[in-house]
Amino acid sequence: MTTDITELAQSLKAAAEKATPGEWVYFPKNTSIEYDVGSDESQGSILYVDSGDFTQVQTDRNGEFIALANPANVLALVEALEKAQQERENWRTSFDNERFRADKLKAYIDDMEPIRAAAEKLVRCKGRYHSEQNYRALAALFGVKTPDLPPLENENVHYADAAEMEIAALRQRIAELESHTVKLPKPISVLHRREFTAAHCAIYAYPEAEVNAALAAAGIKWEVE
Repeated sequence: MTTDITELAQSLKAAAEKATPGEWVYFPKNTSIEYDVGSDESQGSILYVDSGDFTQVQTDRNGEFIALANPANVLALVEALEKAQQERENWRTSFDNERFRADKLKAYIDDMEPIRAAAEKLVRCKGRYHSEQNYRALAALFGVKTPDLPPLENENVHYADAAEMEIAALRQRIAELESHTVKLPKPISVLHRREFTAAHCAIYAYPEAEVNAALAAAGIKWEVE
């Protein structure tokens, strides 16, 4: 039979709170348990009847037990039990929290393992091609978009060769920007009044707004001095 310790403790506590308070004392060879609640007027006895089936030794032992199981001792025992149960619950909560943290840490380590392996492979690789492939794989794990790199003709290109290829590509791009041709709009005559001479009418100028638009379309920045 399984005993519910919490239910039993609450039953004992309820009964002890209703019982006669004070200190209970049993005197051998007596049939009553004396109790004292702190004043002479309140002294009295709780009758402990011997059915006659017990020996005097058994009667004395039963009386001592009943006296010891007085309300004050029962309440103190229940309080200690409740405190122990609360401490056990606190330890259980702490254990559950630590186990939860350990599970999260393990999950984090498991998630980091592919990244660690990819990073180690990236460090160990010696070829530009394999470096680029591992770099892209590592970036994909982090959800980072990688810029397009120049195509490679040989999978075993060394780092120095790869650097030279990138430098050459940058130089070519710079040369393209420096030699960029801008198509200007058609100039218009700015001096064409009736009283102006042919020399005045020969002065042409470019429309400012159209020139600015042409420069912007070509990706050329400019400033007015």
